[in-house]
Amino acid sequence: MKNFRLFLGLRLSESVTEFLKCKIANLAEAGLSFRKWTHPADLHVTLHFIGDTSSSQMHALGALAAEVAADTAPFALALTEAGTFGPPSTPRVLWCGLAEPAAPSGGALAALHAALGARLSASGFATEARPFRAHVTLARGGAAGFNPAAMATAWHKVCAMPPSSASQPEAPPLAHPSWIVDSCTLFLTHLGQRPSYEPISNYPLGLK
Repeated sequence: MKNFRLFLGLRLSESVTEFLKCKIANLAEAGLSFRKWTHPADLHVTLHFIGDTSSSQMHALGALAAEVAADTAPFALALTEAGTFGPPSTPRVLWCGLAEPAAPSGGALAALHAALGARLSASGFATEARPFRAHVTLARGGAAGFNPAAMATAWHKVCAMPPSSASQPEAPPLAHPSWIVDSCTLFLTHLGQRPSYEPISNYPLGLK
């Protein structure tokens, strides 16, 4: 029986995807040494990694995701700063952080993650034990000698608008874009392909 490598996550809006697509290109050109930059079509927010799932389990997975999504009101998310996971000198992942403009200390996103996790566990699906840290992965596989300070400098540089005139030598930084999360998505992973993630089902938020 064929298994499917699945995860639940959030899709980005077109404008946010385009913003990050430009930033990824600029960061790569700035010389940040990562082995693999995320394909723009693969940019997303992971909620829960499910892993190998049989076709017989997919109906139950979809049903619980749809029910949790229906109980969750749509909410806004905004991009924040860049950061890394792993050792500072050889980071595993370069990411962009997220915040909720209406709830700076967090709220709806964490609640959605927790509600999905509870339903997944109750239904026999394994969930990750490590704490949830919402982010969008930009690159993987930092080379030895990576400089976090250089990364921060490069990130702020590419997020700055170019001068509009000679009389304006320094332009204000671009506002990090935001979008309204109005659905949860089930993704299928295609290992060895690029792009790698295929959205196969969307579950609208706030139907109840």
